[in-house]
Amino acid sequence: MRPRYGIFSLLLAAIACPAPAFAELPPSIRQMMETAARDGNAAELATIVKFARLTYPAETVEIDNLLLTLESNRVQQVAAAPVVSAPPAPVAVAVAEAPAPAPAPPPVKWSGRGDLGGFHTSGNTDSFGVTVGAVIKRTGAAWSHQIRLRGDYQESEGRTSREYLNAAYQSDWTISDQHYALGILEYERDVLAGLDHRATSSLGLGWRIVREADVAISLEAGPAFRHDWTRAGVERSNFAGRGALTSSWQMNDKVKLSHNMELVAEENSNTIRAVTGLQAKLTGRISSQISYDLRYQDRPLLGKEETDTVTRIGLTYDF
Repeated sequence: MRPRYGIFSLLLAAIACPAPAFAELPPSIRQMMETAARDGNAAELATIVKFARLTYPAETVEIDNLLLTLESNRVQQVAAAPVVSAPPAPVAVAVAEAPAPAPAPPPVKWSGRGDLGGFHTSGNTDSFGVTVGAVIKRTGAAWSHQIRLRGDYQESEGRTSREYLNAAYQSDWTISDQHYALGILEYERDVLAGLDHRATSSLGLGWRIVREADVAISLEAGPAFRHDWTRAGVERSNFAGRGALTSSWQMNDKVKLSHNMELVAEENSNTIRAVTGLQAKLTGRISSQISYDLRYQDRPLLGKEETDTVTRIGLTYDF
């Protein structure tokens, strides 16, 4: 594009020179109009046309015709130019999020504990003996199973002074984080208490009152059925009610306190058993343990004491 000052210089020069009445439109004026039109400078084109009309009044018609021609050419050029369309705006497509996969059920976990030690009894007898026990647990997503085994044995002067066996199986079905259903089968032999065999079965519901990392407390209740075979040859069966309290407290990373209590209420007899234990970890899997086992029966067999206690001391191995 020519500088504006050059155009004005030419216009002033054209004005300074008087034009003849019938002078033709100079090529320089035509060229300046065409250049301004081609560059799309409307203000400059209007200025040139204004001065051209003043300078060459006789050529007003030619100036107007040229202006129309230039305008027509500009319109045609615009129409012929390719239309560059703006890229389409991105369309937001709602993509449905895939549902989160269901969490995998916790893996089945096996655990257990075995113990070996000695005991001291008082009540129907006062003696020392050997005790052995084991607990095996299988914990799954909904079901958990537990087997408990306990055996005490002692001989004194060639005679068996204590013979106690207990085997129990418990199955729990999780209803919610706090509630579960349970079933128990238990076998017991206690020669000193006058029982050759005792079988107890129970169904019930459990409630986890406290379930923290270091404290756990649960209550259980439900109907039970008990069948006894006494050493005197008497056999009896009774429906009963069963209630239980289990609790544990992890006092620190090495010491754990536990207390379990069970009540079986029959029509003519009530039995209470309470076991309190203190366990101290010695190594990763080995612990020392002391426990106090109290058993109370309000109507014992003839010649037997109402209360028996067993204090056990030993070592446990976790697996």
